[in-house]
Amino acid sequence: TCALPILLLVAPWFWRGFEFEPTQKKMAVQFLWLIAGICLWDVATNVATGASLARAIVAMQHDLRTFAFILVLWPVFDDARVARFALWALVVAFVAVSAVNLAATVFGMVKPGHYLWPTMHHLHGQMSVGVVFLLAQLLLVMPRVSWRVVVPAVILVVSMFVANERRAGYFLLAAGLPLWIYLNRARFSIKRYRWWLAGIAVVLIAGAASSVVVQTRVAMISQEISQYMALTPQQRAGVTTSVGIRLQFYTSIWELLKQSNWLTGVGSVNFGHAFSAINYSMGTTPEQAKAYFANFQNPHNEYLFMLATKGIVGLTLYLAIFMQACRVALQKEDEVQRIGVLMFVFLFMTSIMFNSMMTDMEEGHFTMLILLIFLAPKRLGFYQNESAK
Repeated sequence: TCALPILLLVAPWFWRGFEFEPTQKKMAVQFLWLIAGICLWDVATNVATGASLARAIVAMQHDLRTFAFILVLWPVFDDARVARFALWALVVAFVAVSAVNLAATVFGMVKPGHYLWPTMHHLHGQMSVGVVFLLAQLLLVMPRVSWRVVVPAVILVVSMFVANERRAGYFLLAAGLPLWIYLNRARFSIKRYRWWLAGIAVVLIAGAASSVVVQTRVAMISQEISQYMALTPQQRAGVTTSVGIRLQFYTSIWELLKQSNWLTGVGSVNFGHAFSAINYSMGTTPEQAKAYFANFQNPHNEYLFMLATKGIVGLTLYLAIFMQACRVALQKEDEVQRIGVLMFVFLFMTSIMFNSMMTDMEEGHFTMLILLIFLAPKRLGFYQNESAK
């Protein structure tokens, strides 16, 4: 975050004389046009639903600034040296924060599942899980790096299992592993790599099974679902459990969608008021809203948020951006770069089923940086290509 203003200041200098790499120019330009398209559509939907142009532009800057940064900073990260530095800076920061919180937990400074500062738990979602898969990919492709990637990966996983109560990390690790295996199916068809994979699976399963925090948090999912289903519709409107809030928001946002224009949505400017009105009509009190619902600005599902605020057109553009990101990724010759960004995109797209990340969380800024780091340069240059043996 601190480095972002500096990057924005130097971006015009990088744009001077910038040219896209010929082999990826077409897909990269299409990717950037899709981003520009959703930003323009966001402004248009807010104007169409009654907001002034100035208010619509301010709302776009608030909700979609992460996308807009990609447009501005693309030539900066086209330089592989900048991209590599940014990536390793993120990895070092994540490992350091995880290590500090893990040490604080082990030495009794904080209770297991608690954190040194309130927003630290955001680390243990797509960010730390994505870095774990990135480090695993580096080890798979470059066995000679051994402990230099094994140690930070172990720190991240142990911290996730021992010093973290955010269930997203457990879920994403389990959901991402089959995809990572599939993307590396050529390597895992070789016997020695299958033993390597089996060892990882045993370690992860044993770690999760031995963690009281993991067992407790996972067991709470079914408990919270059962509790929510046993409530009356009026009682559900005031539910405060993590799963219950999401289930209630999905119910209430569906009611909002039925009352809105499916093409343009209600606009992001009007969303808070419209969503509040729906929830109040279902029985939520202002006191409950103030204490638990953050004034209804975050429906905890970005697909539904895009559909509600920007309509079918906006949701289509949103999905197209990440589909195009995958197409750009598949052009990359660097195996770690290619599989790394595919994994990060998958983890993000899975995460946003339960949170509005691109518009509301640090993880949206992280995703913006990951897309720039992995997509802008033709080749990150992790290693000289090695063939699977």
